[in-house]
Amino acid sequence: MVKSKKEKKEVISPITIIGLIIVFSIILTIGDEAFYIICLLLSLLSLSIYSLKLSFKFTLFLIVIFILIRILENYLGGVFIGSIYLMLRIIFLYAPIFIMARVMSLYSASFIVASFTNRGMPTSFGLPIALFFRFIPEIKIRLQEIKDGQKIRGFKTSIFHPIKTFELYFVPLLYKCLEISDVLTCSIILKGIEIDCKKTSIYNLQFSKFDYFMWISTVIMLGASLWKM
Repeated sequence: MVKSKKEKKEVISPITIIGLIIVFSIILTIGDEAFYIICLLLSLLSLSIYSLKLSFKFTLFLIVIFILIRILENYLGGVFIGSIYLMLRIIFLYAPIFIMARVMSLYSASFIVASFTNRGMPTSFGLPIALFFRFIPEIKIRLQEIKDGQKIRGFKTSIFHPIKTFELYFVPLLYKCLEISDVLTCSIILKGIEIDCKKTSIYNLQFSKFDYFMWISTVIMLGASLWKM
């Protein structure tokens, strides 16, 4: 697995991030535009603590999505345009959740698992969460490797040939995922994760002031959203 570059800061607990993702999903579903803006700002603030560059990229991406949505609103009527419009609206609406997931992917799997086990949760609960979020950047890296390999071999992909493009990406990716699963299995066995005993950790697993700030802010927003229903 790819080593996290930002885990040394440990500003936001993975438990906080999971809680925010759950609460944000409720607020974004029942809340109004004001609550959406607050959730978006909080998520971008969380990401900026780890990487200003990533936060800036997400901001530009959301601006582009917003502009496309406004443009497509004038051309609704067809199934194709309507499908693209709906997809962009969903991406834009749940952007705070995607941003928090990106923050989570910056941590190493061992730190995520340790955060949950330190709070008395079983390893079987924290391990799947850690693997899921750490697998997101791993897939991106593997896809880039496949793309580089296609260039060397002279293969070309195109949106006008979706079946061939899907085959060129999916088959190598499937084999790479099987290879990663073997590595993960060996890593789990070597680290003794399946052993049922009290485990120590080298990480700082205490909640930070920023954790409390995020929890208080989101709980207040959730209460206000439910009150306005």
